[in-house]
Amino acid sequence: MTKVHLPIHEHSNGRPQVGLAIEPQETGGFEPRIIAFVCKWCTYAGADLAGTSRMTYAPNVRTIMLPCTGRIDISLVVRAFLQGSDGVIVSGCHPGDCHYTSGNYRARRRWMLLRDLLDTLGVDLRRLDLAWVSAAEGAKWVKTIQQFTDDMRQLGPYSALHAVAGDYSPDLAPLAGSDDDAPGVEVDAAEAGVPLDPALAAAMRQALEQGTAKAILGWKRRIVPGPLQPTWITEASAVGQLMVAVHGGNLTRLFKQPQVRKLGRVGLIVRYREALALNVLLQEKQLDPQQTLAFGVDGQGHFLGVVDWADAGFIRRWETSTSAAEKPSGFSEQTWQSLDKLMALSPAQRWDFWQQHFVRCIKCYACRGSCPMCNCGQCFTDKNMPQWFPTAADGPGNFSWHLVRAFHLAGRCVGCGACEEACPAGIPLSLLNASLARSAWKHFGHRAGATSAGVPLQADFRANDLENFIL
Repeated sequence: MTKVHLPIHEHSNGRPQVGLAIEPQETGGFEPRIIAFVCKWCTYAGADLAGTSRMTYAPNVRTIMLPCTGRIDISLVVRAFLQGSDGVIVSGCHPGDCHYTSGNYRARRRWMLLRDLLDTLGVDLRRLDLAWVSAAEGAKWVKTIQQFTDDMRQLGPYSALHAVAGDYSPDLAPLAGSDDDAPGVEVDAAEAGVPLDPALAAAMRQALEQGTAKAILGWKRRIVPGPLQPTWITEASAVGQLMVAVHGGNLTRLFKQPQVRKLGRVGLIVRYREALALNVLLQEKQLDPQQTLAFGVDGQGHFLGVVDWADAGFIRRWETSTSAAEKPSGFSEQTWQSLDKLMALSPAQRWDFWQQHFVRCIKCYACRGSCPMCNCGQCFTDKNMPQWFPTAADGPGNFSWHLVRAFHLAGRCVGCGACEEACPAGIPLSLLNASLARSAWKHFGHRAGATSAGVPLQADFRANDLENFIL
């Protein structure tokens, strides 16, 4: 006989909530485990309405209430999958009905970006569902849960991701297939440099002598053969030690260092990649334009002049063609071709491709250290109260690290490739970054670093943002 039991909803603090569900008869079949992250004000109230109205639905879902969908971090979704969930539902108020005015609008934009990132990774998007459910839509909640549960039963357990979640000692196996079969981005091992343009050297000496810059960031040759080494000088007589890197690296990352911040007004050699990164930092109010003196150079090291921060469109001096403004900033044509090649594969093939790369990750965090956009005071990977993800270089640790790291850069990555150049394992990180840059451009017309004005992508929204993927 089928048994009816109360309650079904379980609050994250352990307090039972009113609800009603039908417990399935024991048939020996697969029953999926589903987590639902829901808004307190609408969806959770709708679920309670379903219970008080004695509506019945499958009991597979465990509901976790949060104040707003705007507070549902992607880390929660990743953690739910890594802890054994076969599917995840996110649900909240309809647009325009948010208790906090715009929380669901901002959440909608983040879920659009996340879905594209998961698709690039080969994650089965059928296992992540999103729905708008108001407090009066108990029937819609029941229908959503029942349909999602039925779909998960048809799909079966998410074995591919569960295998990664349980893999605490991955083997360093070689990549399957030849190098020609796997899409990737080639990175030059050496970092070519050219001497300073005489006009650039003169401008830098003048800045140091007159005190308009207390130090200047640039490059110099290493004692041993290899790429140029980032450095800074404080004396005009040392300008001759500096060079301009033709490619590689991003000097903007040095602004993260406390010893640089203490120097006062700092000058730096700015190529296209540094100009884009500076714009992002200015947009996020992480950099004071009065404390920065930028000496612009083109791709061959020719001096373009001192950047005028009052010119909001100063980035145009690097973009000599109109086509540069018609695509995401910074990424090379080779990266876009590699991304197209990857996306032509099936989701299962993309999943295998990334798992074969992630298994090489040793969690050295060279990608984080080289990135000019990684500016958090404390990275989520370093937190242990609570510890969201494993810190070890294992299956769940590597998967969560690369997913959340890439998403943190959505709308911010300028395609400089510094992370990939620094990776000792040769992981094609630029492909993940490029997939999010393409998503930001396709959905929102956003180009990271194109301007220092406006609002950062993930802190903004439009009322007409796409939502055809939301029930």
